[in-house]
Amino acid sequence: MELILIKIIFILFFLILFVSNTNGQINNKPILRFKKDKTFKIVQFTDMHYGSSSQQDIDTEEMQENVLEIEKPDFVMFSGDMICGNYPLFSLDSRVYDHYWEKFTRPLVKRNIPWAITMGNHDAQGLLTASDLVLKDQQFQLSLSQLGPNGTHGSSNYYLNVFSSDYNETTSENPLSERDKYISSLIYIFDSDTKQCNKLDWGCIHDDQVDWFKSVSKSNNRKNSVSFIHIPPIEVIDLWNHHDDVFGSFDEKSCCFNNKKSRFVKALLENNDVKGLYFGHDHRNDFHGDYHGMDMGYGRKSGAGSYSSEKPLGARVIELTENPFTLNTWIRETNGNKIIQNKPHKKHHYAYACTLKDKYSTSEIILIILLSVTLFVVFSSIVLLSYFIYKKKFKKDTKLSKSNDNVLNSEGANIGNNNNNNNNNDNNNNNNNNNNNN
Repeated sequence: MELILIKIIFILFFLILFVSNTNGQINNKPILRFKKDKTFKIVQFTDMHYGSSSQQDIDTEEMQENVLEIEKPDFVMFSGDMICGNYPLFSLDSRVYDHYWEKFTRPLVKRNIPWAITMGNHDAQGLLTASDLVLKDQQFQLSLSQLGPNGTHGSSNYYLNVFSSDYNETTSENPLSERDKYISSLIYIFDSDTKQCNKLDWGCIHDDQVDWFKSVSKSNNRKNSVSFIHIPPIEVIDLWNHHDDVFGSFDEKSCCFNNKKSRFVKALLENNDVKGLYFGHDHRNDFHGDYHGMDMGYGRKSGAGSYSSEKPLGARVIELTENPFTLNTWIRETNGNKIIQNKPHKKHHYAYACTLKDKYSTSEIILIILLSVTLFVVFSSIVLLSYFIYKKKFKKDTKLSKSNDNVLNSEGANIGNNNNNNNNNDNNNNNNNNNNNN
């Protein structure tokens, strides 16, 4: 009996060790590692907005196929707004999510490329919550997305380990209990789809998320790392206005976050371990630059859906090297062009403030106009129909009232005539009686 109990305990311990999420890595999932040439390549797909229209989805998937075929990355980061969760179809049937999730991950599944997601401000605007979407993504073998930690703003703040090129999990030289020493870099993923952000409806990074990062960074000895969010921090405007090493274009005011209580970018800089911070959200911006020693900037809008970037669809590529750690980045467009971004000839300075505005694509504007016109026509038709029904009923009631009045008048006249006749008869009778008396 004791032997059986010991075996059960051993099996349970093994299962817990096997399936648990340890040190930023999900067991039974792909392992991220630097290649033998000491490089590790990341492709950032941002703002794909699947679900806008059939043709736009086709164009977006074609972009993914082209970029992945050329770059052959080791890892793909979906940095938010994978789908148009604010569109009506995502509020009708949860099975719609299955269709689009399979669609935008298909080019990666074909090539056996692992990925992770972070929430954009539109992904969880339909039937499913952000937590639901992370769980859905985790059903894919190649997904490294994670939930947590509990009690922190956002559903999915997590990090991933990138192991050294020397690490090999299949050999006895690197047992599971000793693999931490082979962790070379980290990828931090922050959930900016949060609330209570100084009236900014799209989200921000809160203090408890910053505290989580500082704790993880400390426990990992502040290893060199990169980070991804969806909403840009306000410091991106300072980068453009006051720093020389800036590359790319700033073509629309930034819908960033400026949570004055947040220490987000300051914490990244103080720790000095995050060497690159990348985001999306503002479709027409794609610049990046050196912000106090950290490369910070936008990806290239990857999807045809929602409002246009007015540039070819594409993706930001980030290539890391280990020993010594370096970071290099460029844009790969759907047409195959590799864009090494240049410094702008002349920079227009922007006010240091996050823009509050709604953004609609041309198709969305047309849809809103058509819907407004339709509602106006329907409302006007109801009002006119009600008016004609009332008018017809009023005329009928008026006609009936007049008819009744005529009948009453006629009856009154007849009664009057009868009375007069009776009076005349009475007078005649009286006259006859008088004559007889005479």
